[in-house]
Amino acid sequence: MALFEEQPIQQHASQMKKGKKWSQEAPFFLDEKEIKTRKRSFLHPFAALREKRAKAKKEKPPQIKKLIAEIIPIVDYTESGLFQLKGEGFFDIWQIQSKDIFAMNEKEASFHIYSLASGFQSYQEAFKVVSLNLPVSTEQQQQYLEKKLERSQNLLYERFLQQKLKELQFLEWGRTNREYFVFIYGKTELMVKERREDLIRYLQRTTPLIEVNDKKKIELIYKLYNQNAKLGNKQ
Repeated sequence: MALFEEQPIQQHASQMKKGKKWSQEAPFFLDEKEIKTRKRSFLHPFAALREKRAKAKKEKPPQIKKLIAEIIPIVDYTESGLFQLKGEGFFDIWQIQSKDIFAMNEKEASFHIYSLASGFQSYQEAFKVVSLNLPVSTEQQQQYLEKKLERSQNLLYERFLQQKLKELQFLEWGRTNREYFVFIYGKTELMVKERREDLIRYLQRTTPLIEVNDKKKIELIYKLYNQNAKLGNKQ
């Protein structure tokens, strides 16, 4: 008499054999597409590479914009002193009169800070504050000294004026000022002007806005799109 039943053991062994058989035969059962691709790669090893190169030739390379006018969003500078954007919209640039809060006492400094914050909170429209290091402008002082040199007849006085003129030229060449500007946006020129008046009214208590001339506006735009450029006489 057998101690164990032989039938389940035989069934288990037959299942193991079937599993091994299927596992050995499984790699040879492939789809028709995969068989075709393998045959093609075996018979023509460079066909796939040629197809990739042909596709690359068909794809057009990206067009490189040749003119700076195609890159920057500014289209024109209007007679009223506003910059016109592509599509629709205008913007204006005004300068913020900065103050040295470290030279004030604690009450004055906190008053200016909180007044500026409340002014920005009261103004609901979109604007942008930009800070730049710009060269010190001594053009008017230099013109004044040059006129004095032309009229002067005293050699000692001329030497003194020449020394002062060199100092002003050095300041313009080697020194910069931290200046702050606000960009005001609008869909129309009238909207920009109205928003500008509102912002001037909100900030006039502590930080009044200063009008920027046309030459300086163009220099600011040039500096923003050419950040490595040096303005003024600094070369």
